[in-house]
Amino acid sequence: MNQAVTRKGGSPHIRGFIDFLRSTKVLGVLLAVFNYIIVFAVLMTAVIPKQFSLKEGDIVQTPISAPWDAEDTIATDKLRQAARDSVSPIYRFDEHISESVLAEVEDVFNRIDEARILVEERFTAYKQELQAQMIYEDQNAETTGEESVSEEADTSVEDLREPSPDEILTDQFIGEIRDNFPIMLSRDEILACLNADIEELNQLQEHLLTALSGLLELHIKQDNLLEAKNALREEMMSLPISNELRILGTSIGVSTLRSNMILDEKATEEERDRAAENVEPVMYKKGQYIVQAGQPISEQQYAMLQKLGMLKEEKLNIPVVLGIGIIVLLTEIVVILFLTAFEKRAITNPAHLLMVSLIIWMVLGLALSTSQIHQYLIPTALGAMLLTILVGPLAAGIVNVALSLLFGVMFDNSLNIIIMTLTGGILGIYICNNAKQRNGLVWAGIATSIVNFASIFALEMMSSSGWFAALKTSLWGIGGGLLSGIFLVGTLPIWENLFGIVTPIKLVELSNPNHPILKRMLMEAPGTYHHSIIVANLAENAAEAVGADGLLARVGAYYHDTGKIKRPFYFKENQIAMGNPHDNLNPSLSTHIIISHVKDGIELAKKYKLPKVIQDFIVQHHGTTSVAYFYHKAKEEDEDGSVHIDDFRYPGPKPKKKETAIVMMADTVEAAVRSISDPNPEKVETLIHRLVRSKLEDGQLDDCHLTLKDLNTISNAFTGVMTGFFHERVEYPKVEEKVE
Repeated sequence: MNQAVTRKGGSPHIRGFIDFLRSTKVLGVLLAVFNYIIVFAVLMTAVIPKQFSLKEGDIVQTPISAPWDAEDTIATDKLRQAARDSVSPIYRFDEHISESVLAEVEDVFNRIDEARILVEERFTAYKQELQAQMIYEDQNAETTGEESVSEEADTSVEDLREPSPDEILTDQFIGEIRDNFPIMLSRDEILACLNADIEELNQLQEHLLTALSGLLELHIKQDNLLEAKNALREEMMSLPISNELRILGTSIGVSTLRSNMILDEKATEEERDRAAENVEPVMYKKGQYIVQAGQPISEQQYAMLQKLGMLKEEKLNIPVVLGIGIIVLLTEIVVILFLTAFEKRAITNPAHLLMVSLIIWMVLGLALSTSQIHQYLIPTALGAMLLTILVGPLAAGIVNVALSLLFGVMFDNSLNIIIMTLTGGILGIYICNNAKQRNGLVWAGIATSIVNFASIFALEMMSSSGWFAALKTSLWGIGGGLLSGIFLVGTLPIWENLFGIVTPIKLVELSNPNHPILKRMLMEAPGTYHHSIIVANLAENAAEAVGADGLLARVGAYYHDTGKIKRPFYFKENQIAMGNPHDNLNPSLSTHIIISHVKDGIELAKKYKLPKVIQDFIVQHHGTTSVAYFYHKAKEEDEDGSVHIDDFRYPGPKPKKKETAIVMMADTVEAAVRSISDPNPEKVETLIHRLVRSKLEDGQLDDCHLTLKDLNTISNAFTGVMTGFFHERVEYPKVEEKVE
């Protein structure tokens, strides 16, 4: 048994897996994943440029251009460094240094005075020491009684010699004096200080202070300090004093002189930064050649190609890939959540999901190709306008927002593209939502062109502030809008036929009396044509009363009895001034002919390629009701009780939508009310309510989701229309004609 099942229907596990794959949720998830992969691949193609296998010095045969606007950082850095180097250092005058230099010179001369006093004191002390020593020697001589020696001693005290400089100015003493000076002086310079004439020394001090003051007033920088010292040296050497003091003055001045213009590093660095910031970046515009054909690649060009990721040796730019992946994921999640909340039929219908995805892919692909000419030429509003007609304005609105974000990522985070897509798409949604003819779609494309032009012109004016350049660039936006309109009109029939979607525009076209089927019906079955017109009026009013699609109900009613064209005279409304052919047929054959108009209608609908939704009206407008007249006639002729009502029923199915159910009831009401003798509003109303109730009791309305309140509303709508056909007429008096 199990083997037979396996051979006939396959493994239960496999069948279960196939059923699982066919479920709406699984198909939706798979489609979402596939949609993510496609959109991610398109964005990666747009963002990641073409890569080349090159190295420095290679000569390319074709020029290589920048894939987007990019800065040549090497050239920019060189210009900025040159700007920084061109800024001279900033100095500030430090008055305290000038005062400090002069004070230090004063201090040196004060130390000279102190040293001279110290030498004089040392000289006096040394002289006194010698005198004391002589007295001591004389006293020792007196004790020996030698008078002659004493007289000689008295003479030597009177003639006591002066101490020599070498005895006073010993190396140790000179070292102590030198250590007390604030500047480093040589031994000779110390001796010059001590031995100099006081007037010359004072003259040196005065001239040195004057010379230093003059130089310091010139604001000495570190760079010209040596020059200032040389000037001081020349001035000192020209003084009318001894050479030793000239050298001393030079040593003191050179040692104490310092620059009083201090480098302001902070201010200098700030000024250099400002100079660097004022340098305009060196940019490669999109499409501008980085490497010319026939020229070797320089180091700078190679670095630019490397920066743009145009070298095959470069590793994949992980941050860019990750960023694109996150943006695509967030965009898809937002679209799915919005559709789930506000446009659920687009989510629950896998065909609609596939159609939305295909439209998004098509628009992104067109954007990728047309952007090679100019980025403003892309048909940004195409997706929004198509989805408005095929699905609805809510789905179109969220997809338009999603496409604007994706376009922005594709074209280097361009705010201009985002704004152009949003504004053009919203206007396209508004116009297409109200369009009833295909001419309206052309106007949608024209209006989108105008909005594109205005938005681009405004944005370009803000960025470039040039009238002519902005105007020239904006013309590409007109092209993008016109392309949106062209692809909208050109591809809409493809989407309608491919996914069996009947748009309001298609319905309006089908309602045209010049449609081949309607023209045939008018000529070959005029009674059926008139009957269909009345049913259409009934159905449209009732559908609008319960919130259904009135236009769909009207058009479906036009075609619901299409099959009667094949054998028109077998139907009562077409039997004008002729007998009834059913009088000569048995009830079963008559029933077969009557029921066959459904099958004949489907064949005719397929021949003329009527949409599936219109074919549903042909198949479902009788449901599984019975042909009661011939059933009763057969029952009257039945002798053995073999007549069953099921043999006289339409094959169905029962109406699945509100619109098909309304057409079913309108068809029955029109035929029944037309057969009333001496009709009046009360009779019409009573009959209509009874007929509608009979359809409910027969179970014909079980699958169409109409409530009892809806049925009551529909009955009232039917009554209002039908009583209008049978309004009371004024009886005109007879007028006798005069006979000449």
